[in-house]
Amino acid sequence: MTGRTDRRVAPVLLHHAGITAGASVLYIWAYFLTVDVVAPLQAAAFPHMVMSVLFLPHGVRVLAAWLYGWRAVAYLLPGALLCNLHFAGEAAFSAPILAGTLASLVAAPIAFSLLHRLWPSVAIEPGRTRMLTVLGTGLAASVLNLTALRLAFGLGPMEGAVIFAGDSAGLVAALLIVWGVLRLLRRSG
Repeated sequence: MTGRTDRRVAPVLLHHAGITAGASVLYIWAYFLTVDVVAPLQAAAFPHMVMSVLFLPHGVRVLAAWLYGWRAVAYLLPGALLCNLHFAGEAAFSAPILAGTLASLVAAPIAFSLLHRLWPSVAIEPGRTRMLTVLGTGLAASVLNLTALRLAFGLGPMEGAVIFAGDSAGLVAALLIVWGVLRLLRRSG
């Protein structure tokens, strides 16, 4: 019996491992694009602003939550932890940083869950959801994320406004990238 079970479990584990690898790589790519491209440009234009005005990982978190629901937290966690190591070094596994990471990862699934409970008639499945629904839910996720980060790190109102703006711009950029890729695929297929 265990041989049959193993044969059924292995493809499922490989499937989830593949999604985890893909989602985490996208998250890391979005993080490094933000750190290595957006941050230097922003520093040149706004030298006193520390928070990113275009935070692409939020777009990845929202899209992952839309596609995978609560599983997105597990799929993105390895990438988020690796980004923490780059950003915070030895402090990456401190309680406040882990709490902030967890809050950021669960904000989008919470927002989609709330949308589903409050407006069950709104379609939130891939292929049926309007992009404005994803955008609005992603903005709500940013507010939830910001609220948790303010509690975890004691951020001020101006920092909160920049985080919201950065999350919003990152989400819009991610949606535009997805829209552009889908258009290209439709044209070539």
